[in-house]
This record gives sequence, C-alpha cells and structure tokens, in this order.
Amino acid sequence: MRGLEEIGWVNNLKWFNRIVASGDSRAIWRWLANEEVSPYVEFVEDAFYNLRDADVDREGIIERLNSRKDIDIMLVMGAEAGILLSNAQHDTNIFVFAASNAVRSGIIDSVEDSGKDKVWAHMDEQRFERQIKAFYDIVQFKKLGMVYEDSDNARVYSAVNEVEKLAEENGFEIVRYHVREPRSPEEYPRYYQEVQDAYNKLAKEVDAVYVTIASLESEKLPHLFQPFYENKIPIFSQLGDIEVQHGALITVSVMDEVNIGRFGADNISKCLLGAKPRQLEQSFQSAPVIILNSEVAKKIDFKLPFELLIVVDKAYKDIEGL
Repeated sequence: MRGLEEIGWVNNLKWFNRIVASGDSRAIWRWLANEEVSPYVEFVEDAFYNLRDADVDREGIIERLNSRKDIDIMLVMGAEAGILLSNAQHDTNIFVFAASNAVRSGIIDSVEDSGKDKVWAHMDEQRFERQIKAFYDIVQFKKLGMVYEDSDNARVYSAVNEVEKLAEENGFEIVRYHVREPRSPEEYPRYYQEVQDAYNKLAKEVDAVYVTIASLESEKLPHLFQPFYENKIPIFSQLGDIEVQHGALITVSVMDEVNIGRFGADNISKCLLGAKPRQLEQSFQSAPVIILNSEVAKKIDFKLPFELLIVVDKAYKDIEGL
C-alpha cells in the first residue's frame, strides 16, 4: 500500500498505520475496502480469503474468479495459496509474495519466466542460503537441529535443501525431527505437543537450532523454547523479527518489506496499465537485516562477537510474553 501511494495509485492512507498495528490482516483488508483510499483501485471486501480458516471454500474461490469475474488482480501470500491459484483454471492475474521458493513450489517455471501469462511471483532465490550461512559464520555449530513436516512443500519453505547444501560444504551434521502441521484448528494441540517433544529431544542432541517457517504462534514460543534456554542452545529464526521478539536468539531477516512492497507495487501498476504478469521482472534481492535478542543471549550465556555487535540492525532487550 505504501508503494502504491508513492507512485500515485493510492492517495489517502490516513490512519492506515493504526489499523496495520493490529496485526489482523482481515481487519486491514476491511479497512481498505471501506475507506476512500484510491480513485483508481477498489479493494473488494468479500474477496479476502484465509486458507487456514476451517470453513474456507477453496473450490469456491476458483469458481468466483471464473463466474463473477469481478477481480482483476489477486494478491497472494505464501506458497500454499500460490500453488492453489497458480495451478487452477482461471483468467485472473495473480501476484504471489512470501513464498519461500516459488520455482521449487511449482508456482512458476523459473525466475526469468513464470510460464503462465497471468502469474507473477517475487523471487529471491538465494535468500535462505545467505541467511543460513550467516548463522553458521556466527555460531560455527557442529550439530544443527531442525523440526519440520516431512513433505515436499514443507522441505521447500523450511529451506531443507539449502541447509543440506551448507552442511555438505562445511561438514556439520543435521539432526532433524518431523511433525505433522495442523490442517484444522482441532489439530493444533496435537501439533504443539509434537513440536515440544521434538524440541525437548533436540536440546540434548545439538549445539544450535534452526527454527523453520511453520504454523507456530509467536506467543507460544517462549514456552516451546525453554529446553533450548536450559541447555544453552542458540536459536536461529528463519521467519524473522517476530520470533526474535518472542524468544529466538537471532535472525538475519531476508524480508525487506518496504522495498519488496515498492517492487511489488511497481509491477502491479504495470499490470493495471495492461502488461501481463508474465512479462514483468520477478527477481528482487533484499538487503540482510540482523536482529538480536540480548535477553536470550544472557539466558544461554552466548558471547556475542564484537564483529556481530557492530552490525546488528535491531536488538530486543526482553522476551515478549515471558
């Protein structure tokens, strides 16, 4: 939205930051739909869908795109939603953000060419390689722990291939446990118990852990991470800032939301002026941002190298929720 504002497609975002601060994406969308934010773009109130809602009708979304034809562009967040809409039969332009690797997920054919006229996906194909290498350079671990679902899709968004490549190059061992991610709200208790059991085991077997992108609510992290605190295990977050705020030691954030937003807005504006998504540039590399939790460092007696201290971009002094 800020990117669209900068280039003139949106001209009234007064109070927008206040609603964004709620962290509720449905509320943000409702606000955009009901405020006069643009003379050019309409945000359709009933065109917001969350695939994690128990009653979401996936086939109904595709049916709407084919029958009502009232949507010109769908903003799509994450690999699961990208896979659903990029592989379905419809003629709506889709712009996919926040998919770990849109090529390996099967959303697009390649960085250079999505392979589908109506499909575009943001790509930063080496972001997790840069992130994991930075973690290794900081900690120099011998055994790295990971917990993720043993499925093709989860291996992509958990950057398993990237970790395996770095392990082969640097000679460290990966200790891994598999869990089943929840498919409905009723499955969350089982899922969290599986994650906790895996963390309890890992804390006694590794000298660092890589917390991969998963269905973890940030408020639950301080409790889930207790075994790592007790055993002095550095916790590195793949997801980023919010997990460091809630108890991970460090992240190298590879999601520069401001400039990715500008990049996406520029491409969306070109589509609104007639370009096909397939014709647009998809690759944009984010500058790394190092975020640290100094309270976690104290808890695990982690001595921060001076070289790291002088390049930290942001530091939390306590653990949210603990």
